Amino acid sequence: MDCKEVITNYWNFRSSTYTNGVNGFDEEERTIWKQTFEKSLASGKRLKVLDVGTGTGFLALLFAEMGHEVTGIDLSEGMLEKAKHNADNMGIEIDLFHGDAENLPFEDCSFDLVVNKYLLWALEEPSRAVCEWKRVLKPGGMIFSIDGNWFDSRPDRYIKRMLSELVESFENKKQYNRIFKNSYAPIRNFLPLYEKINPESISLLFSETGLVNTAINSLLEVQKFQRNKYPFSQRLLENNSIFLISGQKI
Repeated sequence: MDCKEVITNYWNFRSSTYTNGVNGFDEEERTIWKQTFEKSLASGKRLKVLDVGTGTGFLALLFAEMGHEVTGIDLSEGMLEKAKHNADNMGIEIDLFHGDAENLPFEDCSFDLVVNKYLLWALEEPSRAVCEWKRVLKPGGMIFSIDGNWFDSRPDRYIKRMLSELVESFENKKQYNRIFKNSYAPIRNFLPLYEKINPESISLLFSETGLVNTAINSLLEVQKFQRNKYPFSQRLLENNSIFLISGQKI
């Protein structure tokens, strides 16, 4: 089975409805994200940023708004069309490429910063991907990876997830849950981080691929904002913790 084909088809389908944020491009949410990134970056320096798995362009457009030169790449042409649409609506220029996170079409040492959001869990070869991201970084450049414990198999997490899906089935989200499961069930065992993604596993992955100064950011302000925006039932059953792992190329 071709995992990349399955993944591409699913995200092409979801591109028309996926927001990549609780409220999509809500100004308040974007401000919180920007403040989070600014604390980790040298102030006043314009960076060349690569957003891998850009999706609808959430991170790419954030960094462009912050004054950086941004390139986005994604395997899904549907997502790239959505990212271009969002960029045009916001009057922001970003370069967009169709391509693979595990085999980037860019030269060595091309970028100051590589970012991605909700991507590592969905990769067949996460180690190869991180090595590619490191390859295109300039010496001293950083990687920021944002993810969450979406499919943690521990019993307490599993039960909460099932209850949350039951609630969502009454909120007209049942169709998306069913299509997601039908798409990913045959390939989930080929995705090493599908059930094992957590801050510790990503920090270890970064270290094993030669990145230094790895750090974990629990994104507490972002999570607080997002939970406050959830309906009561979703807040009660909220099961996911997102986090940011950073690493640096020597």
